[in-house]
Amino acid sequence: MSSTVATVTSADPHAYLKWPRLIIFSINGALAVVATGLSAQSLVNVNADKKLLAHTIPGAKLFVSNVIAVTALMTAAAGVAALYTAALALVIMFRIYKVETRATIRIREAIMAAMAIFFLVSAIIASVIIIPRSAGAYAPGLPQSLVIKLINASGKSVKYRDSFAFKALIVVWICFGTTVISFILAALTSRHIGKYGPEDTVIGSSVSKRQSGGITSEKKPVAEMKADQSHTDSV
Repeated sequence: MSSTVATVTSADPHAYLKWPRLIIFSINGALAVVATGLSAQSLVNVNADKKLLAHTIPGAKLFVSNVIAVTALMTAAAGVAALYTAALALVIMFRIYKVETRATIRIREAIMAAMAIFFLVSAIIASVIIIPRSAGAYAPGLPQSLVIKLINASGKSVKYRDSFAFKALIVVWICFGTTVISFILAALTSRHIGKYGPEDTVIGSSVSKRQSGGITSEKKPVAEMKADQSHTDSV
């Protein structure tokens, strides 16, 4: 008499931490979209202010190249994150990958780590420029202080922290945090898959268990299997 030990493939390869991952990826993607929109709107507003100043004071210029550069950097970081997290949420939700392996998870870990670094670098550089600094202004025959007073009198502000760029910066910092959380969840999933394999959502256990016809059979240690076989042979 012999016994056969069967292994199973998970009914849902994304079962381990599926909902926490799906929720944080969705939040991260939504925040990235908001950051992208705020950054893009900041660029639009800056160009509009430059044109308005030149129209109001002939020959006047607004020096904002530094905030344009960091805002473009934040737009790129948030845009990449928005696209990736949206794609990742769809993969988990619709089970596009038939089998989740440790290799695929580690690829995601690497991508998320790169995204987190991209967010961190862009946020630090933007913080150095946006929080303490203001735009410069020039007009022929007028001192800069007077030009700035005229701009303030029109209801505009030359301080970067009063612009959409500052709002985008806040969201980018939050996106950095959610990206780090996403990386941690992916790392935990990688460790789980490496140790236990995909989780069976029907019975809530690892692949070492199987439910068939209401009967759950488990893999036994080798020594115990040999003892059972010896007992069977003696019978």
